[in-house]
Amino acid sequence: MESMKQRLARAFWFSLAVLFLVESWLWDHVKLWLLRLASALGVKELETRLRVFIAGLSPAATLAVFALPAITILPLKLLAVAAIAHGHVIAGLGVILAAKTLALGVTSFLFDASREKLLQIGWFAKLYATVLRVSRWAHERVEPFKRQIREAKDFMKAQLARALGEDGRSTFARKLSLLRALVRRRGAA
Repeated sequence: MESMKQRLARAFWFSLAVLFLVESWLWDHVKLWLLRLASALGVKELETRLRVFIAGLSPAATLAVFALPAITILPLKLLAVAAIAHGHVIAGLGVILAAKTLALGVTSFLFDASREKLLQIGWFAKLYATVLRVSRWAHERVEPFKRQIREAKDFMKAQLARALGEDGRSTFARKLSLLRALVRRRGAA
């Protein structure tokens, strides 16, 4: 019974670590996607103006700007829940996902633009240090699994190369031709 509890606890912490890393990955990449979109739409100068605006704010005002995306998506989430309650599950989940992703990207950009000011706030600096520790912890939990996946992938590549032969396709094609000829002979007999 104890080993079952330990397995469940390990599975829980591993799942939590993976969830944290997925969120971190999204944090890094959605911001880049939004910057590319802004560049494609020709609103790249908005980034510069926003950075200048944030530079003129106090740390407390910067915190309010940083929190704005999370607050603004709350009405969208409520509308999405209402849509789900009325049977529009896919549409509701899509709105939640889109709102969360957009808010995450904007928040990530705002954090980059306002990091120095936000870290001047004592409790925020402590929270940031905690998030960095959790990130290291999550990577430590998931890294052995990622290593096993890389090793399995390398093993499968080696097995496939061995099955196809040294020169790859030509050996495989030759073996396939021999197999076809064998099937044809059996079919003719």
